[in-house]
Amino acid sequence: MNLHDTPARYGAVSVFNHWLGAALIVALLAIGLHFEDMPRGEEKLYWLRLHVSLGALALLPLAFRVFWRARSTSPVPLPQPPAQQKLARVLHIALLAAVVILLVSGPLIVWSGGRAIDVFGWFAFSVPLGEMPWLHKALEAVHAIAARMLLFVLAVHIFAALKHALLDRDGTLWRMLGRPSTAQ
Repeated sequence: MNLHDTPARYGAVSVFNHWLGAALIVALLAIGLHFEDMPRGEEKLYWLRLHVSLGALALLPLAFRVFWRARSTSPVPLPQPPAQQKLARVLHIALLAAVVILLVSGPLIVWSGGRAIDVFGWFAFSVPLGEMPWLHKALEAVHAIAARMLLFVLAVHIFAALKHALLDRDGTLWRMLGRPSTAQ
């Protein structure tokens, strides 16, 4: 398998980035949604710290994922109606945009709250900002909206992948596993 994408398939870097990114995003969304409506207290603080720690570790791989996708040429799209092709493009851009918003707003939420980003007690990223309650509140809202957007677009993405695999049987999923499509 090539490291780089080809017109027929995704390369090893794209495949690895996709699946690692998917796992990290699903874990972060699940944790974030789990504690979102909890009352303040020790249990919520536990889940919040887990979310922040995992988010800090996920920041570089997810940023690289976005960078790689923006810099790489994707394989030639498989034949499908123009509207579906356009929708797929918009959804992929929306996925990456939501990830970027979350990657930026996440650390800024912690720092604008006047805290360092503690990563599982192993190390911490110091606070480059002072406490800024107005910014903290605004960033929490932006982060929540981006997370909901990501959740929606991710669900559509998964359903579309299942449609391609189970109904269309066009080989789209095989390309994301690094194999050439059978429909070419």
